[in-house]
Amino acid sequence: MPYDRSPGEDKSHVAFIVNNYPPKVGGLEQHVAALAKSVSDLGIRTTVVTLDPDHVGTEVNQVTVLRLPASPTLAGVMSWPYPGTKRKLVKLLRAEGVTHVSTHTRFFPMSFVGIRVARALKVPVVHTEHGSDFVSGVSPFVGLASRAVDYTLGRYVLRSSSAVLAISASVQAFVRKLGGKDSTLFLNAINTERFAGSSLSGHSGHLVFLGRIVPGKGWERAIETAECLHGEGRDVHLHLIGDGPDMGRLRRRVKGSPASGRITVHGFLDSATIAGYLHGGILLNPTTLSEGFQTTLLEAIAAEGAVVSTPVNAAEYLAEIGANVKIVAEDKPEAWVAATRSFLDVGWTPASAELVESFDWSARSREYAALLSSLVR
Repeated sequence: MPYDRSPGEDKSHVAFIVNNYPPKVGGLEQHVAALAKSVSDLGIRTTVVTLDPDHVGTEVNQVTVLRLPASPTLAGVMSWPYPGTKRKLVKLLRAEGVTHVSTHTRFFPMSFVGIRVARALKVPVVHTEHGSDFVSGVSPFVGLASRAVDYTLGRYVLRSSSAVLAISASVQAFVRKLGGKDSTLFLNAINTERFAGSSLSGHSGHLVFLGRIVPGKGWERAIETAECLHGEGRDVHLHLIGDGPDMGRLRRRVKGSPASGRITVHGFLDSATIAGYLHGGILLNPTTLSEGFQTTLLEAIAAEGAVVSTPVNAAEYLAEIGANVKIVAEDKPEAWVAATRSFLDVGWTPASAELVESFDWSARSREYAALLSSLVR
Protein backbone atom coordinates (compact mmCIF):
# COMPACT_ATOMS: atom_id res chain seq x y z
CA MET A 1 0.00 0.00 0.00
CA PRO A 2 1.51 3.41 -0.91
CA TYR A 3 2.16 5.99 1.78
CA ASP A 4 4.14 9.16 2.31
CA ARG A 5 5.16 11.67 4.96
CA SER A 6 5.46 15.41 4.91
CA PRO A 7 8.97 16.80 4.33
CA GLY A 8 10.83 17.25 7.60
CA GLU A 9 8.33 15.20 9.63
CA ASP A 10 10.26 13.38 12.38
CA LYS A 11 7.57 12.46 14.92
CA SER A 12 5.36 9.43 14.64
CA HIS A 13 1.69 9.45 15.59
CA VAL A 14 0.01 6.04 15.61
CA ALA A 15 -3.78 5.66 15.66
CA PHE A 16 -5.16 2.40 17.05
CA ILE A 17 -8.49 1.88 15.28
CA VAL A 18 -10.30 -0.88 17.17
CA ASN A 19 -13.77 -2.13 18.04
CA ASN A 20 -13.24 -2.56 21.78
CA TYR A 21 -11.18 -0.87 24.46
CA PRO A 22 -11.32 -0.65 28.28
CA PRO A 23 -13.51 -0.36 30.28
CA LYS A 24 -14.61 -3.32 28.16
CA VAL A 25 -12.84 -6.38 29.52
CA GLY A 26 -10.97 -9.05 27.58
CA GLY A 27 -7.56 -10.16 26.41
CA LEU A 28 -7.72 -8.14 23.20
CA GLU A 29 -8.74 -4.98 25.03
CA GLN A 30 -5.90 -5.42 27.53
CA HIS A 31 -3.41 -6.01 24.70
CA VAL A 32 -4.39 -2.82 22.88
CA ALA A 33 -4.44 -0.70 26.05
CA ALA A 34 -1.06 -1.97 27.25
CA LEU A 35 0.58 -1.63 23.84
CA ALA A 36 -0.80 1.88 23.32
CA LYS A 37 0.52 3.03 26.71
CA SER A 38 3.89 1.33 26.24
CA VAL A 39 4.37 2.87 22.80
CA SER A 40 3.40 6.24 24.24
CA ASP A 41 5.98 5.74 27.02
CA LEU A 42 8.61 5.66 24.26
CA GLY A 43 7.63 9.18 23.18
CA ILE A 44 5.41 8.23 20.24
CA ARG A 45 2.16 10.15 20.09
CA THR A 46 -0.70 7.67 20.46
CA THR A 47 -4.44 7.89 19.79
CA VAL A 48 -7.06 5.17 20.23
CA VAL A 49 -10.28 5.26 18.20
CA THR A 50 -12.91 2.82 19.43
CA LEU A 51 -16.64 2.12 19.32
CA ASP A 52 -18.39 2.82 22.61
CA PRO A 53 -22.06 3.87 22.44
CA ASP A 54 -22.15 4.16 26.25
CA HIS A 55 -19.21 6.56 26.65
CA VAL A 56 -19.12 8.74 23.52
CA GLY A 57 -16.49 11.47 23.65
CA THR A 58 -12.76 12.19 23.82
CA GLU A 59 -10.39 11.55 26.72
CA VAL A 60 -7.10 13.42 26.50
CA ASN A 61 -4.42 11.86 28.71
CA GLN A 62 -1.10 10.20 27.92
CA VAL A 63 -3.07 8.24 25.31
CA THR A 64 -5.89 10.13 23.63
CA VAL A 65 -9.03 7.98 23.40
CA LEU A 66 -11.82 8.87 20.96
CA ARG A 67 -15.03 6.91 21.67
CA LEU A 68 -17.47 6.86 18.76
CA PRO A 69 -21.22 6.17 18.67
CA ALA A 70 -22.10 2.75 17.27
CA SER A 71 -24.78 0.10 17.04
CA PRO A 72 -25.78 -1.73 20.22
CA THR A 73 -23.16 -4.29 21.21
CA LEU A 74 -23.93 -7.92 20.37
CA ALA A 75 -22.91 -10.50 23.01
CA GLY A 76 -20.79 -7.87 24.73
CA VAL A 77 -18.20 -8.00 21.92
CA MET A 78 -19.38 -6.93 18.46
CA SER A 79 -20.78 -3.58 17.39
CA TRP A 80 -20.80 -1.74 14.07
CA PRO A 81 -19.80 1.83 13.22
CA TYR A 82 -22.40 4.17 11.81
CA PRO A 83 -22.24 5.31 8.16
CA GLY A 84 -19.79 8.14 7.66
CA THR A 85 -17.32 6.92 10.30
CA LYS A 86 -14.48 6.46 7.81
CA ARG A 87 -14.95 9.94 6.33
CA LYS A 88 -15.03 11.51 9.80
CA LEU A 89 -11.86 9.72 10.87
CA VAL A 90 -9.93 10.60 7.73
CA LYS A 91 -10.62 14.29 8.30
CA LEU A 92 -9.81 14.15 12.00
CA LEU A 93 -6.68 11.99 11.82
CA ARG A 94 -5.26 13.90 8.86
CA ALA A 95 -5.55 17.11 10.90
CA GLU A 96 -3.81 15.39 13.82
CA GLY A 97 -0.88 14.28 11.65
CA VAL A 98 -1.33 10.53 12.06
CA THR A 99 1.59 8.65 10.47
CA HIS A 100 0.56 5.03 11.15
CA VAL A 101 -2.64 3.05 11.72
CA SER A 102 -2.82 0.00 14.00
CA THR A 103 -5.66 -2.56 13.67
CA HIS A 104 -6.38 -5.74 15.64
CA THR A 105 -8.15 -8.99 14.67
CA ARG A 106 -9.27 -9.39 11.07
CA PHE A 107 -13.06 -9.81 11.49
CA PHE A 108 -13.87 -6.68 13.50
CA PRO A 109 -15.59 -3.92 11.50
CA MET A 110 -13.15 -1.30 12.76
CA SER A 111 -10.23 -3.27 11.32
CA PHE A 112 -11.83 -2.81 7.89
CA VAL A 113 -12.44 0.87 8.67
CA GLY A 114 -8.79 1.20 9.75
CA ILE A 115 -7.57 -0.18 6.43
CA ARG A 116 -9.76 2.26 4.51
CA VAL A 117 -8.66 5.19 6.67
CA ALA A 118 -4.98 4.30 6.20
CA ARG A 119 -5.45 4.13 2.43
CA ALA A 120 -7.07 7.55 2.39
CA LEU A 121 -4.30 9.02 4.54
CA LYS A 122 -1.60 7.19 2.54
CA VAL A 123 0.03 5.89 5.71
CA PRO A 124 1.13 2.33 6.60
CA VAL A 125 -1.17 0.08 8.60
CA VAL A 126 0.12 -2.56 11.01
CA HIS A 127 -2.42 -5.29 11.64
CA THR A 128 -2.04 -7.55 14.69
CA GLU A 129 -3.88 -10.87 14.40
CA HIS A 130 -5.03 -12.48 17.64
CA GLY A 131 -7.04 -15.45 16.35
CA SER A 132 -5.48 -18.84 15.70
CA ASP A 133 -8.43 -20.31 13.79
CA PHE A 134 -11.96 -19.68 12.63
CA VAL A 135 -14.43 -18.79 15.39
CA SER A 136 -15.46 -21.88 17.38
CA GLY A 137 -17.90 -22.69 20.18
CA VAL A 138 -20.82 -21.01 18.40
CA SER A 139 -24.01 -22.14 16.68
CA PRO A 140 -23.74 -23.56 13.13
CA PHE A 141 -25.37 -20.42 11.71
CA VAL A 142 -22.96 -18.07 13.51
CA GLY A 143 -20.05 -20.30 12.54
CA LEU A 144 -21.03 -20.17 8.87
CA ALA A 145 -21.55 -16.40 8.98
CA SER A 146 -18.19 -15.84 10.69
CA ARG A 147 -16.39 -17.87 8.03
CA ALA A 148 -18.07 -15.80 5.33
CA VAL A 149 -16.75 -12.66 7.04
CA ASP A 150 -13.27 -14.20 7.36
CA TYR A 151 -13.08 -15.15 3.69
CA THR A 152 -14.18 -11.68 2.58
CA LEU A 153 -13.46 -8.77 4.93
CA GLY A 154 -10.98 -10.73 7.07
CA ARG A 155 -8.90 -11.77 4.10
CA TYR A 156 -9.06 -8.23 2.75
CA VAL A 157 -7.72 -6.82 6.04
CA LEU A 158 -4.80 -9.25 6.13
CA ARG A 159 -3.82 -8.76 2.50
CA SER A 160 -4.18 -4.95 2.60
CA SER A 161 -1.99 -4.41 5.67
CA SER A 162 1.53 -3.04 5.29
CA ALA A 163 2.69 -5.55 7.92
CA VAL A 164 0.95 -8.31 9.87
CA LEU A 165 1.93 -9.32 13.40
CA ALA A 166 0.82 -12.67 14.86
CA ILE A 167 0.72 -13.22 18.61
CA SER A 168 1.65 -16.92 18.40
CA ALA A 169 3.04 -19.49 15.97
CA SER A 170 -0.41 -20.98 15.39
CA VAL A 171 -1.75 -17.51 14.58
CA GLN A 172 1.06 -17.18 12.03
CA ALA A 173 -0.11 -20.42 10.42
CA PHE A 174 -3.70 -19.19 10.33
CA VAL A 175 -2.69 -15.89 8.73
CA ARG A 176 -0.89 -17.85 6.01
CA LYS A 177 -3.91 -20.15 5.57
CA LEU A 178 -6.52 -17.39 5.39
CA GLY A 179 -4.64 -14.50 3.83
CA GLY A 180 -1.75 -16.21 2.05
CA LYS A 181 0.53 -13.74 3.75
CA ASP A 182 3.64 -14.00 5.92
CA SER A 183 3.51 -12.45 9.36
CA THR A 184 5.95 -11.57 12.12
CA LEU A 185 5.73 -13.25 15.53
CA PHE A 186 4.74 -10.71 18.21
CA LEU A 187 4.09 -12.52 21.49
CA ASN A 188 1.61 -11.07 23.93
CA ALA A 189 2.96 -9.41 27.07
CA ILE A 190 1.98 -8.09 30.50
CA ASN A 191 3.00 -5.46 33.03
CA THR A 192 5.06 -7.79 35.22
CA GLU A 193 5.39 -5.38 38.17
CA ARG A 194 1.66 -5.65 38.78
CA PHE A 195 1.94 -9.34 39.66
CA ALA A 196 4.64 -9.15 42.31
CA GLY A 197 2.74 -9.14 45.60
CA SER A 198 0.87 -11.09 48.24
CA SER A 199 -2.03 -13.49 47.84
CA LEU A 200 -5.55 -12.21 48.56
CA SER A 201 -7.08 -15.67 48.72
CA GLY A 202 -6.19 -16.31 52.34
CA HIS A 203 -5.84 -19.97 51.40
CA SER A 204 -2.79 -21.99 50.43
CA GLY A 205 -4.68 -24.40 48.14
CA HIS A 206 -6.54 -21.88 46.03
CA LEU A 207 -7.61 -22.47 42.44
CA VAL A 208 -8.50 -19.69 40.02
CA PHE A 209 -10.61 -19.52 36.86
CA LEU A 210 -10.15 -16.23 35.04
CA GLY A 211 -11.97 -15.31 31.84
CA ARG A 212 -15.21 -14.29 30.22
CA ILE A 213 -18.15 -16.40 31.38
CA VAL A 214 -19.18 -17.64 27.95
CA PRO A 215 -19.66 -21.04 26.29
CA GLY A 216 -16.34 -22.69 25.49
CA LYS A 217 -14.26 -20.96 28.17
CA GLY A 218 -14.52 -24.05 30.39
CA TRP A 219 -15.76 -22.66 33.70
CA GLU A 220 -17.80 -25.87 34.08
CA ARG A 221 -14.62 -27.97 34.04
CA ALA A 222 -13.04 -25.70 36.66
CA ILE A 223 -16.01 -26.25 38.98
CA GLU A 224 -15.99 -30.02 38.37
CA THR A 225 -12.28 -30.19 39.18
CA ALA A 226 -12.77 -28.30 42.44
CA GLU A 227 -15.71 -30.54 43.35
CA CYS A 228 -13.70 -33.72 42.80
CA LEU A 229 -10.78 -32.47 44.90
CA HIS A 230 -13.16 -31.31 47.63
CA GLY A 231 -14.79 -34.76 47.55
CA GLU A 232 -11.38 -36.29 48.21
CA GLY A 233 -11.19 -34.27 51.39
CA ARG A 234 -8.69 -31.76 50.04
CA ASP A 235 -8.77 -28.24 51.41
CA VAL A 236 -9.20 -26.29 48.17
CA HIS A 237 -11.03 -23.08 47.31
CA LEU A 238 -11.99 -22.08 43.76
CA HIS A 239 -12.19 -18.40 42.80
CA LEU A 240 -14.22 -17.70 39.64
CA ILE A 241 -13.26 -14.31 38.20
CA GLY A 242 -14.98 -12.80 35.16
CA ASP A 243 -18.35 -11.87 33.77
CA GLY A 244 -20.40 -12.62 30.68
CA PRO A 245 -23.67 -13.97 29.27
CA ASP A 246 -23.38 -17.29 31.16
CA MET A 247 -23.10 -15.69 34.60
CA GLY A 248 -26.65 -16.65 35.61
CA ARG A 249 -26.06 -20.28 34.71
CA LEU A 250 -22.72 -20.27 36.52
CA ARG A 251 -24.28 -18.92 39.72
CA ARG A 252 -27.01 -21.57 39.65
CA ARG A 253 -24.39 -24.26 39.09
CA VAL A 254 -22.33 -23.09 42.07
CA LYS A 255 -25.39 -22.76 44.31
CA GLY A 256 -26.25 -26.43 43.72
CA SER A 257 -22.67 -27.68 44.07
CA PRO A 258 -21.65 -29.95 46.95
CA ALA A 259 -18.56 -27.73 47.22
CA SER A 260 -20.48 -24.44 47.13
CA GLY A 261 -18.94 -23.33 50.41
CA ARG A 262 -15.50 -23.61 48.83
CA ILE A 263 -16.33 -21.75 45.60
CA THR A 264 -16.45 -17.95 45.36
CA VAL A 265 -17.98 -16.17 42.35
CA HIS A 266 -16.28 -12.78 42.13
CA GLY A 267 -17.55 -11.47 38.79
CA PHE A 268 -15.52 -8.64 37.31
CA LEU A 269 -12.46 -7.50 39.28
CA ASP A 270 -9.85 -4.84 38.60
CA SER A 271 -6.38 -5.96 37.53
CA ALA A 272 -4.71 -5.27 40.88
CA THR A 273 -7.21 -7.46 42.72
CA ILE A 274 -6.90 -10.20 40.09
CA ALA A 275 -3.13 -10.20 40.62
CA GLY A 276 -3.68 -10.83 44.31
CA TYR A 277 -5.87 -13.86 43.69
CA LEU A 278 -3.48 -15.30 41.11
CA HIS A 279 -0.51 -15.01 43.47
CA GLY A 280 0.63 -18.47 44.53
CA GLY A 281 -2.47 -20.14 43.11
CA ILE A 282 -3.25 -22.68 40.39
CA LEU A 283 -4.90 -21.18 37.32
CA LEU A 284 -7.36 -23.54 35.61
CA ASN A 285 -7.68 -22.72 31.91
CA PRO A 286 -10.02 -25.31 30.30
CA THR A 287 -10.88 -23.23 27.23
CA THR A 288 -11.89 -24.88 23.96
CA LEU A 289 -12.11 -21.62 22.01
CA SER A 290 -9.75 -20.50 19.25
CA GLU A 291 -7.58 -18.45 21.57
CA GLY A 292 -4.75 -16.20 20.51
CA PHE A 293 -2.07 -15.86 23.19
CA GLN A 294 -3.76 -15.61 26.58
CA THR A 295 -2.05 -13.16 28.90
CA THR A 296 -3.81 -14.70 31.90
CA LEU A 297 -1.32 -17.58 31.75
CA LEU A 298 1.64 -15.17 31.75
CA GLU A 299 0.05 -13.36 34.68
CA ALA A 300 -0.32 -16.56 36.70
CA ILE A 301 3.34 -17.48 36.18
CA ALA A 302 4.47 -13.91 36.97
CA ALA A 303 2.41 -14.11 40.19
CA GLU A 304 4.40 -17.15 41.34
CA GLY A 305 1.54 -19.47 40.41
CA ALA A 306 1.06 -22.58 38.29
CA VAL A 307 -1.22 -23.39 35.35
CA VAL A 308 -3.31 -26.36 34.24
CA SER A 309 -4.54 -25.71 30.70
CA THR A 310 -5.81 -27.12 27.46
CA PRO A 311 -3.12 -27.12 24.72
CA VAL A 312 -3.53 -23.46 23.73
CA ASN A 313 -0.73 -21.31 22.35
CA ALA A 314 0.35 -19.66 25.58
CA ALA A 315 0.32 -22.94 27.53
CA GLU A 316 2.47 -24.71 24.96
CA TYR A 317 4.92 -21.82 24.82
CA LEU A 318 5.24 -21.63 28.60
CA ALA A 319 5.63 -25.39 28.97
CA GLU A 320 8.35 -25.34 26.32
CA ILE A 321 10.40 -22.72 28.19
CA GLY A 322 10.07 -24.60 31.49
CA ALA A 323 7.32 -22.68 33.31
CA ASN A 324 5.00 -24.38 35.82
CA VAL A 325 2.40 -25.56 33.31
CA LYS A 326 0.61 -28.87 32.86
CA ILE A 327 -1.29 -29.38 29.59
CA VAL A 328 -4.43 -31.54 29.64
CA ALA A 329 -7.11 -32.29 27.04
CA GLU A 330 -10.42 -30.64 27.97
CA ASP A 331 -12.43 -33.84 27.52
CA LYS A 332 -10.51 -35.80 30.18
CA PRO A 333 -11.95 -34.72 33.55
CA GLU A 334 -9.93 -37.26 35.52
CA ALA A 335 -6.73 -35.85 33.99
CA TRP A 336 -7.69 -32.32 35.13
CA VAL A 337 -8.10 -33.56 38.68
CA ALA A 338 -4.80 -35.49 38.54
CA ALA A 339 -2.82 -32.55 37.16
CA THR A 340 -4.23 -30.14 39.74
CA ARG A 341 -3.73 -32.66 42.52
CA SER A 342 -0.08 -33.05 41.49
CA PHE A 343 0.57 -29.33 41.90
CA LEU A 344 -1.19 -29.37 45.28
CA ASP A 345 0.84 -32.35 46.50
CA VAL A 346 4.29 -31.50 45.19
CA GLY A 347 4.16 -27.73 44.85
CA TRP A 348 6.40 -25.81 42.45
CA THR A 349 9.30 -23.39 42.31
CA PRO A 350 8.23 -19.87 41.23
CA ALA A 351 9.52 -18.74 37.84
CA SER A 352 12.85 -16.92 37.78
CA ALA A 353 13.01 -13.14 37.63
CA GLU A 354 14.69 -13.37 34.22
CA LEU A 355 11.87 -15.46 32.81
CA VAL A 356 9.19 -13.18 34.19
CA GLU A 357 10.99 -10.11 32.81
CA SER A 358 10.78 -11.59 29.32
CA PHE A 359 6.97 -11.29 29.56
CA ASP A 360 7.03 -7.51 30.07
CA TRP A 361 5.55 -4.93 27.69
CA SER A 362 8.69 -2.80 27.74
CA ALA A 363 10.49 -5.21 25.41
CA ARG A 364 7.49 -5.69 23.16
CA SER A 365 6.81 -1.97 22.73
CA ARG A 366 10.38 -1.41 21.51
CA GLU A 367 9.82 -4.09 18.87
CA TYR A 368 6.63 -2.33 17.79
CA ALA A 369 8.31 1.08 17.63
CA ALA A 370 11.12 -0.36 15.50
CA LEU A 371 8.54 -1.76 13.08
CA LEU A 372 6.79 1.62 12.82
CA SER A 373 10.11 3.29 12.10
CA SER A 374 11.03 0.73 9.43
CA LEU A 375 7.74 1.23 7.63
CA VAL A 376 8.23 4.99 7.53
CA ARG A 377 11.68 4.56 6.03
